[in-house]
Amino acid sequence: MENIKNISNPTDTSAAPPNSYEKTKAYQDFINVLSQIIEKHGAEVLNEINHEK
Repeated sequence: MENIKNISNPTDTSAAPPNSYEKTKAYQDFINVLSQIIEKHGAEVLNEINHEK
């Protein structure tokens, strides 16, 4: 037991990655297209999932 060193609890000093990508036009375009796909095909996919049970 004397070989075990006390390790202090590490604090989270690293900053979270910036959310600047959420503000880019490419990201917003991607989210818009994804939303359109979900609106168009979402109900169909959910129905298929429910019928497989």
